[in-house]
Amino acid sequence: MNSTTSAPETGRIAARIDRLPLTWMQWRLALITQIFWGVIIAADGIPAKLYPFIWGPRHSFGVGAFSVLLAMQFGVGILVGEYLIGIAADRWGRRTALLLSSFAVALPLWPTALTDNFGLLLLFFGLSSIGMGGVLSTNVVYMGEIVPPRERGRVMLASQVLAVMVFGLLGNVPGILWVPAHYQWFIYLFTAVPLLVLVPLALWAMPESPRWLEAHGHHVEAERVLATLEAECLRRSGLPRLPEPEYARYAVPVSAHVPMRELFRGEYGQRTMVLLVAWIIGYAGIVYGFTGYLPVLLATFGFSAHQTFGALLVASVAGGGLGLAVSALIGEAVERRTTIVAAALVFCIAMTALFFNHTVVAAYVLSAVSWGAMTVWLFNMYNYTAASYPTRLRASGVGLTDGLGHLGSIFGPLIAGAAFTATALQGHVGWFVYVTIPGALIPAALIGWRGINQRRAILEQISN
Repeated sequence: MNSTTSAPETGRIAARIDRLPLTWMQWRLALITQIFWGVIIAADGIPAKLYPFIWGPRHSFGVGAFSVLLAMQFGVGILVGEYLIGIAADRWGRRTALLLSSFAVALPLWPTALTDNFGLLLLFFGLSSIGMGGVLSTNVVYMGEIVPPRERGRVMLASQVLAVMVFGLLGNVPGILWVPAHYQWFIYLFTAVPLLVLVPLALWAMPESPRWLEAHGHHVEAERVLATLEAECLRRSGLPRLPEPEYARYAVPVSAHVPMRELFRGEYGQRTMVLLVAWIIGYAGIVYGFTGYLPVLLATFGFSAHQTFGALLVASVAGGGLGLAVSALIGEAVERRTTIVAAALVFCIAMTALFFNHTVVAAYVLSAVSWGAMTVWLFNMYNYTAASYPTRLRASGVGLTDGLGHLGSIFGPLIAGAAFTATALQGHVGWFVYVTIPGALIPAALIGWRGINQRRAILEQISN
């Protein structure tokens, strides 16, 4: 086992992490972070899934108010959560942030099962989505910090297949069984699972990120955690000893206090602006403009609640899972920004086909292809964003760009709803155009044109 000094030399811990052979240790921690994403983000779609079958038929509120509800949950709450919990992740640790996110999403959610009042639904769904923002700003950051660069693309995308599986199964199978008759159980489920599953995982199954510990001067704790991980890797790999770290390649400055204004200066400032624009437009279109109204679109096709949840299940599990599996097989062979562009093109082609073909089979297949392309776009954007900033700023950078990107989630559903309603007699053509051209092609083109290369690169090099 290689020893390290307790002197504040940033990069030494990172060098030791990245030279570790890939074993079940990295896979286990990566998969745990994606269980967090899958469980918490599954709660993100509750209003969109319930409105066509609960609040709409009851005439509790109209499509305009529904769009505002989506804007609050998808936009305002997540924006606040990503910013605040992203800062917490950089100040107090990645694991602490995931624990906070679990409590934040679960505790305010249960009252939404007890009321049809629009104001109360707006309040409690908005508060719950703060926890959703927290997991968005943290989970991919933690995962990227424990996986070596040569395997980062493959491990991150392959483990994210589990995220979409959890998201798809947890978010739709109970809906098939319980909606509309017992829709309250569907809501209570997302109060129970974060508290009973995610909180214990954060407390007992996840060590703090050694990269974060080192970057914040906690050298003794970083050494303790990493020594445990090194011992497990050595045991599982069967190697006689671990490779020697390349300390010279990882030496970067460290500071206990990092001003947020660094995110807006020089090279980081350029990256921040590109990411902000891409996230804002993408969340408004290909992500929430699309997913927020897909259940409503299927209902206009004459789908029942069971058929709609079934289509969403196939779309999220088969479409999303297959898309990420293909991305994982590609791994680091292709630049992430190239994958982002390709995903946007596939999304547009599938959505165009869906506009012209409304049969049940076509809707199931094309929804799955569209959802799969959206998922590939989204997760590659997560991974691309996390690798764009140094460790001392990583969660704050993700929280800022992805968090403020949810400004698109505020106005996106409002525009999508207006386009959806205004062109109802034309097959909702305005909505289809909105989510494809400005919502998918433009942000992908921006990343493809102005993005940075990240393939097989060391985090400490590409982020500085």
